Formats: sequence, C-alpha cells, structure tokens
Amino acid sequence: MTGEKTGRVLVIVGWAFGLCFVAVIAAAIYLTSPGFLVKMLSSDDVRHRRWAADELVRQGEGAGKRSLALATDTRADAEARRLAVFVLGEIGYRESTPELLALFRGGDPVLREQSAYALGRMGDAAVAPELIGAYEGAPKGVKMKIIAALGELPTERGISLLKRESEAGTDDTLKDAAAYALKKIAEKEKEKGAGAR
Repeated sequence: MTGEKTGRVLVIVGWAFGLCFVAVIAAAIYLTSPGFLVKMLSSDDVRHRRWAADELVRQGEGAGKRSLALATDTRADAEARRLAVFVLGEIGYRESTPELLALFRGGDPVLREQSAYALGRMGDAAVAPELIGAYEGAPKGVKMKIIAALGELPTERGISLLKRESEAGTDDTLKDAAAYALKKIAEKEKEKGAGAR
C-alpha cells in the first residue's frame, strides 16, 4: 500500500509541476504578446511603459498594427500615443506613414515632434518635403525633431535647410542639432563610398 500511495503522490506532484510549467509558458507568451504590450504603454508605471515600448520594438513589424491603432486613438493618453508613434518609427512600419503625417500636421506638439522623428527613422525620403515645408513656423521642439529626421533623410532641400540652420541660425541648440545631422549624413555617405569599393 505504501508504494502505491507513493506512486500516486509522485503522479500528482508530476502533474502539478507540469501544470505550473504550462502556466509559466502561457504567462510568458501572454506577457510578450503585442496586445498586452500595447496595453502596457498606458500603464501608470513609467517603467512598465518603457519596457513595453522596448519589447514592441524588439518584436518588429508584428507590433505595427496594434501600435498604429493606439497612436491614432484620440481617447488614449498622450504619453501612450507618443510611445506608440516611437515604436512605429523604430520598427520602420511604413504602412503608418499617412497616419504619422496626419499627426505631424496636427495641433499636439508632442505628437508632432515624435511623428517627425518617426518619419525620419522610417527612411522614406518622400516625406522630407512635408517636414521641410513645416519647419519655419514650427515650435522649437518640433524643429529639433525635423532636423533629426532630415539627418536620416538626406535630400538636396533637406541638406540645404540643415546647412542654412547650422551656419546662420540664431538658436545655438538648433545650430548644433543641424550640424550633427549634417555630420551623420556625411558619415553615411562615406560608409556608402567605402562599401562600393
């Protein structure tokens, strides 16, 4: 009888460990799913928001649709939307370009800034004229992000704007940012030239 009871206990313990293992795996899958991570962008804890944004970036394009939905959700809090726009830029989710341009044209300066930067990170030079056209009347924060974006989108007009700002601008922060963007463009061109040999 004792051996039979021991066998039953071992079977029960084995099942319990198996169920715990399955529960841990299921939790890990859920906690790294794009749906959960996008929800975490609205967390009250800043660390959770940052973790979720980093995880979404790590997951790449699979996080695009849900991030885009949050970025354009006017009922969501501003920081969650900003982080969703950040994710879209970092993963290069080009399907979001029309929505990011709409956010860039909008009235929220934080979303305008983040959208400009995200558009630059996506590397589509077709958006450069829109960024350049909005530069003159934009607030300083938006100008900073436009400059950063133009550093990622080397176009003739963009380089001209960056040169003008770096040489004749009146704001030292914008001058430094434009000079840095020009340096990035020059380094990329140098790398391309070295790679062509």
